[in-house]
Amino acid sequence: MTDKPLTLPQYPFPVRPFAEPPEAYAELRAKCPVTQVQLPSGDTAHMVTGYDEVIAAMADRRLSRAALREPGAVRTVKGEDFSDNPYNLLNQEGEDHHRLRRLIAPAFTPRKAEKWRARVEEIAHELIDRLEAGPRPADLHHDFAAVLPVWVISEMVGAPVEDRERLQEWTDRLVSITAHTPEERLAARSESAQYVAGLIARRREAPSDDLLSALITARDDNDRLDERELVWLGINLLVAGHDTTVSAIVRALYQLLRHPGQWKLLTENPGLVPGATEELLRYAPPSEIGFMRIATEDVELAGTTIKAGEGVIPVMHAAGRDTRHVSRPEELDITRDDAVHAAFGHGTHYCPGVGVARMELQVAFGVLARRLPTLRLAVPAEDVEWLGGLLTLRPRALPVEW
Repeated sequence: MTDKPLTLPQYPFPVRPFAEPPEAYAELRAKCPVTQVQLPSGDTAHMVTGYDEVIAAMADRRLSRAALREPGAVRTVKGEDFSDNPYNLLNQEGEDHHRLRRLIAPAFTPRKAEKWRARVEEIAHELIDRLEAGPRPADLHHDFAAVLPVWVISEMVGAPVEDRERLQEWTDRLVSITAHTPEERLAARSESAQYVAGLIARRREAPSDDLLSALITARDDNDRLDERELVWLGINLLVAGHDTTVSAIVRALYQLLRHPGQWKLLTENPGLVPGATEELLRYAPPSEIGFMRIATEDVELAGTTIKAGEGVIPVMHAAGRDTRHVSRPEELDITRDDAVHAAFGHGTHYCPGVGVARMELQVAFGVLARRLPTLRLAVPAEDVEWLGGLLTLRPRALPVEW
């Protein structure tokens, strides 16, 4: 008699109604915070769901993003994707990674983010003016959440904000898990690189007070990066600088409006905005999917031996509902003081734009609460359709009235 082959959970899990985290996360956190899953590529990896374990995995230098480019490495999907690109900041380790992060870090400090706050508030007010002048129900996703972050990062980097639709379309393909084919992902890589190369050429002719001009100076005058690194830093900034923030804003607004008591509390207490932002990042993070790493040597994690060459997926967005750290984790409570999350990552790949992202979220929630206190969903919450197959999670539309 032979043993039947072990059936592994299929990763990523399907998107649930109300965009709630997969039920399996809670069970796995309690019983097996490090468990094997099968990936769309057919490969297997270790999925990590507990808060402590996720933090430990992201801090462990033996779990490498760069090793994803090694021949025969575990793959999330079949064919090439953004993990293959050696110039993508997310795929680098060591000195090259530190060198490139140091180039962009000054633009995203909390102090620099505060200097942008007034401008971001202006943009938020302009978008709400357009909402009020437009038809109702309005689409809060397409006309607010999906515009604010890309407008901000476009101004910071030096890209025309009217190109946002193209940027979003390239982003969808670049960060696809199963929503697009390998050919579509590669085409997006090529098209976005050509676009940023064009921006660089124009900025070389006419420098401005923006981040791309500063990076061009670092390239041309100080020889601190090569041309391909320059192009891909531009892509990283434009893509990573808006995609997760778009998802964080729209998921948070959906959950606030799905819990009208919480929305009312926020409109009546503006001082709650900073704490509410952290609670919403915990409760409704940008994604339910983690970034794969490869073990460069055997690693022990929560009693599980991860062998060299095996894949590890720290699902940082599952960590925020860990009962070891958060009381009543399934409850949205914008007044709580234990809103522990790992939405911005940890370790060497901690999000460099965290200061700007937090500020944008605070502005989005605060301005909407002041301007549209009677905001409400225009459809039953269960009727909002969520798009799967991408690294981030967002609705097809978010119809609202006020």
